[in-house]
Amino acid sequence: MGMYIVWCAAMYLLGASKSLAGRWNSHPRHTAYLRCEQAYGHYSMFWYRQDPGQGLQLLFYFYYKEEREKGTNSSHFQADQPRDDVFRLNISSVQPEHSAVYFCASSSDTALQSHLLPLQKPRLFLVSLQPQHRKWQSGCHHMDSDQANSL
Repeated sequence: MGMYIVWCAAMYLLGASKSLAGRWNSHPRHTAYLRCEQAYGHYSMFWYRQDPGQGLQLLFYFYYKEEREKGTNSSHFQADQPRDDVFRLNISSVQPEHSAVYFCASSSDTALQSHLLPLQKPRLFLVSLQPQHRKWQSGCHHMDSDQANSL
């Protein structure tokens, strides 16, 4: 089997989330868990996915811990917001086609007000899933934006 690569990122857009941690189970077709936290007191939180060579695709938009919009029809993707500052994305039965860059964002304003806020560079986290003796290992490595640009 080939190597699966899953990318995740914390996007600093509209005062977006400040950290992201991803955890993958040890076998393919299990569930991948992405957890995003923000410390800004924002009530709007978003999960996006970006496939290679494509634009951002909204997966979920939550407002005050309630789902307001779901941008995917896939039953593999679920999201929940157990606290104001935590937003989770679960990808069940992980498949190679789920390899993508996943972005988390938070916002305290509407799109009409967003031009007033600065855009900051995202912090990237690389997660790779690769076979080793019929078991899968995972790891998450922090990369600065400059390092990511050199890939």
